[in-house]
Amino acid sequence: MACKVRSFLILLVAIIFFDLSWINLSGESLSYKELIQPGKWLKNISVPIDYEGESSSAKIQIYFPKDYEFGKYYRTVIALHQYGERENDWETSTSIASIANKYNMVIVCPSMGRSLYETKYYPETSYKWNIIPGGKFIGETLIAFLQNNFRLATKREGTGIMGVAVGAHGAILVATNYSNKFGAAAGISGFYDHSTMQNSRMVESIYGPYKKNSQRWEDEDNPLKMAENLKNVKVYIYHGIKGDAFNIMQSQLMAIRLKQLEKKDPSYSVIYREGKTNGYGWLYWRAQVEPVMEFMDSSLK
Repeated sequence: MACKVRSFLILLVAIIFFDLSWINLSGESLSYKELIQPGKWLKNISVPIDYEGESSSAKIQIYFPKDYEFGKYYRTVIALHQYGERENDWETSTSIASIANKYNMVIVCPSMGRSLYETKYYPETSYKWNIIPGGKFIGETLIAFLQNNFRLATKREGTGIMGVAVGAHGAILVATNYSNKFGAAAGISGFYDHSTMQNSRMVESIYGPYKKNSQRWEDEDNPLKMAENLKNVKVYIYHGIKGDAFNIMQSQLMAIRLKQLEKKDPSYSVIYREGKTNGYGWLYWRAQVEPVMEFMDSSLK
């Protein structure tokens, strides 16, 4: 009888262990396998944030292509929205889902609010996207979360990042700071040297007034100045000729700088395109989603 009771207890412990093996000590689910539906968006995913003794969270949504099978390797692209928008911006404004099906890629869309993808906050910072700077969240917290919970973004050669307008700035900036985690980066109508935008209240909200912090504006979080960090990262840059989000020279100068580096070292790579249409917003940007995803398909392994 004692032997039967002991066997029952062992079996009960085993059942409890396996049933609870997908829950961490805080009760947060570590397995989303049962929630994933191929060909659908998985929404309202909460990414826990622990930074400098504080805790918070951020929302993301992920699109899994129609042929997705959990556990298999998939190339992953993080898509950053326009300034002040939300994680569903790419879903509602583009045909990114059908294009992801075509190339069999996973798309990750974080909700970044008005982040400039900064790497730190300053005493003069008047707007904080979250407790952690936006760039650090993408390059460290989000990447680790995707790896640990979805087995995504496990190889730099298979991980890309793209964005529109301020999101384009973020995509290229994050790639310069975390070139060991991204194999490709694409910017649609972005800016890459905020030192030329000295009257921008948007930039000032993070870095403080230009007159008092000019060196900070010139040197920190400046993709143009940091272009050498993009070695082994394939880059795609697009900009409309007129009426786009930022002055076209932002993209032209970034492309020229990367071309200069590419001539000296083939480890650098850039494709630059200009649009003939004049305008701002997804009405014009959405036409670039297919070319950018085609670029990602040829660049990621």
